[in-house]
Amino acid sequence: MFLTFDHAEVPAGSLLKGGHSWRYVEYIASFPYFHVTALDLDGERDRCTTLLIYAVPDLVDLAASESHSWWIQQVQLVSPGHMNGMGKWKMEDLLEIEAIELPRGTSYAYLLTSGAKYFEHEEAGTQPSQCRRVVYRSRSED
Repeated sequence: MFLTFDHAEVPAGSLLKGGHSWRYVEYIASFPYFHVTALDLDGERDRCTTLLIYAVPDLVDLAASESHSWWIQQVQLVSPGHMNGMGKWKMEDLLEIEAIELPRGTSYAYLLTSGAKYFEHEEAGTQPSQCRRVVYRSRSED
């Protein structure tokens, strides 16, 4: 859900092997996303990087690849004001994500290190524990 424009592209040279750099991207949704600080372990030289990830399954996939080529150092939830109750975007340290089964599909709950819990859909907060499963947990809290 990150939108890019040709005129915002910055020539990156041959160092990135097919990568593209942008002066800015537009976020065209009012859904939460993840600000992930990670190490890219390419075998030759470790590189610290920041990823902006839109979808929970993509974050789960990245966490599953830690034993291969990535090492997640920190994940922060970037939540819109209607979700966090502050009326503005907020970035907070993420502890875990629960998938909650609703009649219309899966919704997510985000537990933060502060103890706050945000729900994608309000009705997810009323679902019993048997409808919930943890799909991501911060390694630092294991």
